[in-house]
Amino acid sequence: MDKVEIIDNFLPLDDFYHIKNIMMGEYFQWYYNDYVLSGNYKNFQFIHNFYNYGVIYRSPFLDLFKSTTEMLGVKKLQRIKANLNPRTLFKRKTGYHNDFANMTTAVFYINSNNGGTKFANGKFVRSKENRVVIFDSNLKHTGITCTDQKRRIVVNFNFIK
Repeated sequence: MDKVEIIDNFLPLDDFYHIKNIMMGEYFQWYYNDYVLSGNYKNFQFIHNFYNYGVIYRSPFLDLFKSTTEMLGVKKLQRIKANLNPRTLFKRKTGYHNDFANMTTAVFYINSNNGGTKFANGKFVRSKENRVVIFDSNLKHTGITCTDQKRRIVVNFNFIK
């Protein structure tokens, strides 16, 4: 299935700006990750794991996404993970991959920029704040870095509907 669903203005503005202000604020905890894709140390990023099934740790910021998971129709949550990619001189693919097999993936864009998500089938979804793109997790996709903002921030949801 190659269906990619794009929803703009996904969250009510008050909810969205609450999340955005926290995640783009100076007190939000980002953690350096020496790679974007496991085993590929060409690029780096900053991450924040909100939730990972089977891992005891849960982020103190997990409650930010309670209404988001409800709106996505999550029945079983696998992971919620944020990625922060610093601006690059040229737009760069971070590497085609799928996060998990046989479930649903949603990429939620926190800030607008000229980066985005590109699918192996050629479709490109630009990073636009409060936009979500929902797709079958078996679709190969890659993040595209931005050149026009200091950072590109997305939150990935992996789940079963």
